[in-house]
Amino acid sequence: MAEQERRFDDVCAWTDSCALAGAMAFFAAWRDAVVIVNGPMWCHYFALRHVEHGVSDAVQRTGCTQLDNDAIVFGAEDYLLEALQPYIAEPPRLLAIVSSCAAGLIGDDVAAIARAADISSPIVAVDSSGLAGSFAEGWQKAACAALDVLLPEKKVEKPYGVNLLGVTAGYYKGVNDAQELVRLLRLAGYEVNVVLGCGVKVSEVERLPAAALNIVVHRELGLAPAQTLSERYGTPFVAPLPPYGRAGTRRWLEEITCALPAPREKDAQEELSHVEKEDFLRLNEIKSMWGELWFDKALVRAPVSMAWGLAQALRTEWADVRHLAVAADTDDALMNRTIVDEVFSETHTAGLDSFLASMNGGLLLASSNEAAQVELRQAQFLPVAYPVLDRIHLTDVPLMGLRGARFIEEQLWNSYILRKQLSLL
Repeated sequence: MAEQERRFDDVCAWTDSCALAGAMAFFAAWRDAVVIVNGPMWCHYFALRHVEHGVSDAVQRTGCTQLDNDAIVFGAEDYLLEALQPYIAEPPRLLAIVSSCAAGLIGDDVAAIARAADISSPIVAVDSSGLAGSFAEGWQKAACAALDVLLPEKKVEKPYGVNLLGVTAGYYKGVNDAQELVRLLRLAGYEVNVVLGCGVKVSEVERLPAAALNIVVHRELGLAPAQTLSERYGTPFVAPLPPYGRAGTRRWLEEITCALPAPREKDAQEELSHVEKEDFLRLNEIKSMWGELWFDKALVRAPVSMAWGLAQALRTEWADVRHLAVAADTDDALMNRTIVDEVFSETHTAGLDSFLASMNGGLLLASSNEAAQVELRQAQFLPVAYPVLDRIHLTDVPLMGLRGARFIEEQLWNSYILRKQLSLL
């Protein structure tokens, strides 16, 4: 029994959120949409717990059919119709129904049942059972299903219009990252039409075809919607490594401007150069007093695009690391194995446990799940992924872009200096 409990603890600590949470996160970020979870109440609240990290009022726009054992045997139609009753008289701008594992086994035609309820809203039905994949699979499946229902037929292109695809409040500081990327793009002269996945309204989806370029922020989320828009409208897209660090931000903007020249590229380059020069002077001053920022071991664990982007910035810009490990899914388009010394897959929990236990003088860029596995007197911890249970940030500071680069490096140095001071006591 003790061994069984241990294995269950491993699953809770290391496994990514399920597809239901991903689909729910996509729709819950829409301020004028309603999300109905077609499944047991437990599944609803399990997914909602993750979604609420980034969308604090998500519970106001979500409901549940509360399926029980009878529904699994006899079907969920009556349960679904009861959950839809409030929206017959007051239809939302969009009604999304996401089905859990149990509901997926039943095989009901959920969209047909909802249409029979005489709801005038556009209806999107998504089978987002956890058996279908992780958070990312559920998110991109929901995004593509929404585009199938909501996209207009015509395209009126704006010459410098761009969309950001694959951003989500379901990732730590995802909304703040989106705001920073919009700021940088506007500084360069682009017109940002839609940020798909962070607070978009249903009516704004009509602007998606007007973009001359789609920018995929997190590949595991935005690549499928970008391909859908490319097939339907011929809109090209780029999917660079997310912009972590000053150098990473410069590369990100350069890849975008190569695909679509920026009308005010000079303005963006001037800000980049100003920040680089200012930070160089400040960092040199602190290094002259405290030496180089150095860690014996470092682990980065986050969603795949975040993990590899952060690892790149950590090793090439932020610090010297003797042994750098990444715990994330693999993506050949994002991975740079030359910058890491070890890679842990999602199922390689034994090796990851051993690595965490050996972290002395180390750095952890991960979630509170990983922080709970190490002796924090021996390692620095900076949260970069949910859940975050032992830190609080109330400001809108991001992790990406120039503001994000400054925030992360500031946090790393201040913690490093504090540890050095304490070691002298």
